[in-house]
Amino acid sequence: MSETPTEKRINPWSIWIPIIIIVLGVVVLYNYLVIQTMRREKDRPAYYARLEHNLDGLTERSGKTVALNDLRGKVILMAYVYTSCPRGCSMIVEEMKHVYDEFAPAHPGFQIVSFTIDPDDTPENMKKFADSRGITKDNWWFVNGPKKQVRNFLTYDVKFYDVKEIPEKDRFSPADKYEHDMRVALIDDEGHVRGMYNIINPDPEFQKMDREKLRRDLAYLLAEQEKTAQKKP
Repeated sequence: MSETPTEKRINPWSIWIPIIIIVLGVVVLYNYLVIQTMRREKDRPAYYARLEHNLDGLTERSGKTVALNDLRGKVILMAYVYTSCPRGCSMIVEEMKHVYDEFAPAHPGFQIVSFTIDPDDTPENMKKFADSRGITKDNWWFVNGPKKQVRNFLTYDVKFYDVKEIPEKDRFSPADKYEHDMRVALIDDEGHVRGMYNIINPDPEFQKMDREKLRRDLAYLLAEQEKTAQKKP
């Protein structure tokens, strides 16, 4: 009699082991993506306010009439300044210049806007002030405009502190006309205020923290801006 061939039995582990490996790989990948997302969300700058209005009728140092809507889609760093300021304006502009030199060359979607709070600041004054600091490109505006309109916008939309006019008897020099917010505001490409930074804080430790945070937040928003641009057809 001929012997019946013994049927080969399939080892169940030969089926389950690849399945287990695939499942573990999916779990590991999922956890990695979740952790990366959590880290990114942690680094995301907060939302402070939204620019609800346009600000037009501004005169730039070039003499051109401009409006904030002209900068739609850009990431903007914004601050108060006036050309005869004897307080901290020069220090603010100096630090903003460092940020500008660091980010502007590689990021055409980055813009700085300096608002003068002195109605007497002429385009010629603003141009001289900017030129003396090596600021010559048009991706940094120095602008003046209707006093009430500008101050209301910067106070109620951007959330800067109110400007206070210093009485003559309390001035330490004739140019000491205004007490104003020394912080800078960071605006994303959709018109949201994403941070306020005291970059000339008198406390060196806090000053360092604010300067570093400004750079981190700015880098985040510029990267986000570029990803959005890549998705557009």
